[in-house]
Amino acid sequence: MTDRRPDCVYGVLVRDGRVFVRLMDGHFGLPGGVFRPMAEDRKVELTAHLWDQLGIEAASIWGQGAFIYRNPEEDREKFCGFYSVWDWTGDVPPEAGRWLTDTELAMTALPASLRILLFSILQTHAMKTT
Repeated sequence: MTDRRPDCVYGVLVRDGRVFVRLMDGHFGLPGGVFRPMAEDRKVELTAHLWDQLGIEAASIWGQGAFIYRNPEEDREKFCGFYSVWDWTGDVPPEAGRWLTDTELAMTALPASLRILLFSILQTHAMKTT
């Protein structure tokens, strides 16, 4: 096990049994982006990306894993960290992408590693406790 610093951080927004995929030049990917070299907190960086790209403020972010991935807006594969986002304020703009169920997810052209991660997140049941 390693705590290797990711090159990029990406968020998997989850709501009502669906995950959000961002539309970029006709391809689906995830919201997020570069984890800047001087940045120290992955969740803070992801929160900033989500604000910039979708206009939402993430409140509940959980680490899910990391692997080599190329988001459609990137020119090459990078080592990326993935985080599920279960709670946020603001509305995701409809034109920013699409919400997918597990059935719809199975029919996408997303890389297998990303589809497996999204399926596993959809099978997770998050419960808010006080």
